[in-house]
Amino acid sequence: MAYTITGRKSGSVRFEPDTIGNIQSEAVSMSSKVTSNPIENGADINDHVVKDPVKFSISGTIIGGQQGQQTLQTMRDRRDIVTYTGRVRIANLVITSLSFDYGAKNAKGCTFEVSFQQVNISSSEVVEVGAMPMMTQQDTGKPTSYSTAQTKKTSSDGLKTTVSETISSSAYAAYVNSYNSKPASSSGPATRATASYNGVS
Repeated sequence: MAYTITGRKSGSVRFEPDTIGNIQSEAVSMSSKVTSNPIENGADINDHVVKDPVKFSISGTIIGGQQGQQTLQTMRDRRDIVTYTGRVRIANLVITSLSFDYGAKNAKGCTFEVSFQQVNISSSEVVEVGAMPMMTQQDTGKPTSYSTAQTKKTSSDGLKTTVSETISSSAYAAYVNSYNSKPASSSGPATRATASYNGVS
């Protein structure tokens, strides 16, 4: 069985026992994180679970020169996104750790260990200007190639509120006279009813 590590920018390494080497172990690690929030009585409540990125590691032996070693180093240096195919197959990996051990028993090669982490890749969507109707066009109720006309035209005056009412001149005159006929407010006494104490007598 052949084991391969294929990069998007750095080529691939194919481990075969008679030419490049072999893979001796594979390990997959998956973990999650539980969020905690304290409440009034001092206890914690758990309200969400976050999945951590998958971590993957391999170890093996390289024989037959430095070709495999140089390709692994190039994948790490160029931060390449790789796919591993062996007993398990995992895509979208980046190398987080790479180590080589040069022993006397393998004069032309070495043993190695590689740690990977799976990454989430997002992509952006591009829409040509004018390809989709703008929101202002949708609000006016004009039909477009993507939707039919709205059943009712929407108009907005913002925060402006207008109230209009028509009254007769006689009603307005009666309203003014009701204020004019009120007696003027009486003023208070000019002098005190009881003289104040002057502090002498």
